[in-house]
Formats: sequence, C-alpha cells, structure tokens
Amino acid sequence: MEEIIVIGHKNPDTDSICAAYCYAHLKNRIDPHNHYTAYRCGNVNRQTRFVFEEANLQPPEIIKDVYPKVSDIMTRNVITAQPDDPLFSIIHHIEKDRIRIIPVVTGDNYYKGIISFAELAEFYFSATSIAQPLYYFKPDNFTATIPGYFIKRGQVKEFQGHIIIGAMESAQSLKVLQNVSPEKTVLIVGNRKKIIEFALHYNFAAIIVTGTQDFDYDTSNYSGWIYCSQLDTFNTLRLLTLSIPCHYIMKQSDTISPENTMQQAREKLLKSEYRGLPVCDNGRLTGIITRSDLIKHYAKKMILVDHNELSQAVEGAETAHIIEIVDHHRLGAIKTTMPIFVYSKPVGSTCTLVYELYKYNGIQPEPHIALLLCSGILSDTAMLLSPTSTDIDKKALEELSSIAGIDYQEYGKKLLSSTESLKIMDPMYAVSNDCKIYQEYGVSVAVSQVEVITLDDIESVKDSLLAALSEFAKSKNVHWALLLVTDITTQNSVLFSTDFEGEKKISYTQIAPHMYNLPGILSRKKQLLPEILRILEELSHK
Repeated sequence: MEEIIVIGHKNPDTDSICAAYCYAHLKNRIDPHNHYTAYRCGNVNRQTRFVFEEANLQPPEIIKDVYPKVSDIMTRNVITAQPDDPLFSIIHHIEKDRIRIIPVVTGDNYYKGIISFAELAEFYFSATSIAQPLYYFKPDNFTATIPGYFIKRGQVKEFQGHIIIGAMESAQSLKVLQNVSPEKTVLIVGNRKKIIEFALHYNFAAIIVTGTQDFDYDTSNYSGWIYCSQLDTFNTLRLLTLSIPCHYIMKQSDTISPENTMQQAREKLLKSEYRGLPVCDNGRLTGIITRSDLIKHYAKKMILVDHNELSQAVEGAETAHIIEIVDHHRLGAIKTTMPIFVYSKPVGSTCTLVYELYKYNGIQPEPHIALLLCSGILSDTAMLLSPTSTDIDKKALEELSSIAGIDYQEYGKKLLSSTESLKIMDPMYAVSNDCKIYQEYGVSVAVSQVEVITLDDIESVKDSLLAALSEFAKSKNVHWALLLVTDITTQNSVLFSTDFEGEKKISYTQIAPHMYNLPGILSRKKQLLPEILRILEELSHK
C-alpha cells in the first residue's frame, strides 16, 4: 500500500493543518488501495495547538522535505548472514538468490560487515598460493558443510590453523607432522593408525577422519576435535574451507542512512568499491541499496491543500508527483505531466472545500473532524468577518457546528482568544510564520500576516518587528517584505514595510516610519495583495 502525503503550505496556519488532516481522513475512507497521511511543513502555532487539544487529537507530524530518500527505494527484506555462519551459506545464497553482496549482522540486527564476490575471490585465490594459508576454524560449523558426525568435541571452540593432509606414506607423513604446531593444525587423514595416534598424542587442534566409520582409538587424553567425514579426502578438504566463519573474510564498508537523499546515495555509491551499500539506522541494518536501485524513477505522491505554488510548498515538492490540489487561493503555475484533480473555489477557507468533498462523496464527517473543519473556517475567515468569507463558508460552518455539537459563535471566541499577543511572540516568528512570497513584474515580495487580539502593544514592539522583517527579507533574498498585523476583534490592521522604492506609493496612512494604518483591512489576499500588485505594475512602467 503506497503512502500519499497530504500537506499544506510552509509556515502553516490553522486552516492549512486542519484541511490536511481532514482531507487525509476522507481519502482513507474512500480509497482502500492507498494510505493517506497528513503532514505539516512548519511549526504549530498556539491557536492550532488549542484546536487539536479541543478535538483531543495530535497535530500531523512535521516533515522537512519530500525529496526521494534511500528508505523509499531500498530493499528491505535483506538476506543476511551471522558472523559465525559458514562461507558455505554465503555461496549458497549468491548462487540461489542471484545477489552480489551479503551484510553480516548480529542477532539483534546490528551491522558488522559485508561479504561480496571480491572477498570470496580474495580468500580462495590466496588459498592457491604456495605459502600455506592460515584459516580461522569454528569446528561446530563442520556439520553444516561436511556430511558426517563428531566423534569428540574439543575444548577450544575457535582457533586459527593450517590444513594438513596425511596422504603420503606413513613415515614421510610423520616427518612432515613433526614440523607443525599441533595447536594450529587440522589434520585430514584416512584410517591410518600411526598418523592418527601421533595426532592424538600431540593434541592436534582437530582430526578429520575420512573413508571409515570404525574409529577405535584411545582419546581420553586428547582435548581436540575429532570428526568423521562420510566423503572422500578431496571433497572433505574442499568443503572444509567452506566451513570458515563469515567474520573471517568480511570487510567493513561505508553505510548510508535511510534518511539520505537519492542524490547523496548516488554520490556515495559511485565512490564505493561495492555495487551496494548497507542502510543502517543507529547501527541496525534496515535495508540495502544498490546501483541498480538508483536508476529507478521514484517520486513521492502528494496532495496540496491551501496552496498551489511550489514557492509555498514543502522543500523538494518539485521532485514529487502532485496528484491533487484543494485550494481557495489564486492559481499559480504548477505544471504536471498528467491530468490531476483540482478543486478550487473563491471561498474563505480550504476547510470549506474539504467539507464539500465529504458531502460530494456522501460521507458525514465524525464530530472531531467536524470540529477541526469548523476551526479552520473560523480562523481563516475571522469568524466570517473577513471580506474573503462567503455564504458558502457560513453554510458549511452552520452544518459542521451542528455535527460537532458546538455553538460556533462561542467556540470561535475561545479560538480567536487563543491567539498569541505581540508582546510574548518572537519577532522572527511573527514575520515568518505565515508568509507568502509572490513574484510579479520581476520583483519578489514577501507578504506575512500575523493575527492578534489587540493592537494596543504595537508601539512597544514596532522596532523589533521592523528589525526582524528586514532580517527576514535578507534571508529570503526578496526585494520587498511586508508584515500585516491584524486585530481580529476590531478588524483593523497595521502594515510594516522594509525599505523599498514601492513603499512610497502605498496609499494607506503612514503612522510612523515604515508603518501604516489599515482600518477595516483583514485579508492579505483580497485586500492587501491587490494594492501591492498595483504598486508593482506602476513601477514596471517607469
């Protein structure tokens, strides 16, 4: 089941977050083939926290970006090996499952290393050199690779040693065996009495007997391992080297986080000697990503609510597959490769449109969903006092309040009173939390709005707001930044402006440097924006 993201704009307000939550809820009810998850791409303000507490719900989780991640394309069901597993199991998986690398993990899935063709080739090529190779043995692995059984289990569970085959004439074999280190020797031999007794007497690390099931020797003083192979000497030797524990040849490799982007994964894989990398989260293996994964075309699916422009969308939206838009703002210039569903009306709140989509699908929202939708409408229309509010908003609010079991007038007063005052609000938060950036006539303009329940403290905070607005304009690299501070109880606003040539053309009454009185102005979109666009158009004709 594929996840589809439902998300509002940057620096989300109550309408944006409530619309995303409620629309995801609706989509999950009408589409059983996908999973819709509401997210937010900004902090939750005080008013929105109040709304979700009233509904006894948790706000959507924050998401920083929607760039394709390693976690989106990695293989999750990874074939792994334990450090003590025999190399036989590695080769078996490579042949059977057609894989090139196998991560080695502990029982709790902590990543320890990796084995690939390269490690196997290096190990077995070195075994063909003239110098006698030194192996790491774990005799308990013998039964996993060599058909047979233990005659005696030794005291040392793991050790390094050489392999000696007692195939020569007895006297010659004994001469060779006198020059080895018994504690580092694994002897493969047929039922040859003198050689076996020599090995028992000198406590060879392990004895593997081939070609007989009749082992009648005194082993009371012997502390090593004795194993009876049911195969001939050659095949016993061949399979013995496959009993070596994985950790003996595994190598360390770079790992990658599931939260890394595909671009970061591409860069890391190109530098790696391996064709794949283990994906680890806090040391635990969660998947594996290979070079072939990087050629997959992957884009997250996304539904935009309360906005329709990439400049206002979550980071990485340009890489996503936008499948729906539900919005009440002017249409921007998003281009899609496929036809998509767009539901847009000039109403006061996106939550009004979401409610209409509930009705269109013949579904009545549950009381807690109805409360969120009421909250979004009340907030975005300032209790229907904003010039953006319509009869459609009013009708929706009346129906939803009945479902939620509230008096929307009384609830609306509590909701609006939960708005933060300027005195306790961080100035940078005030100028950045609800911001729209417009590109018109070659000029970029950032227009922010903050709602308060009184303008009485505006004088005490004006200097800090202007300083924060100027800093914000520089950080966003815009030509002009404006902040509309709106008193939702008196329906009056004060406008702050950075230094820009268009400021001289503002038609509102100036009450202080870079500060203007806007009586009766509530809507940034319907009342302030047309004035800004008029100024920019005049400047373009100079």
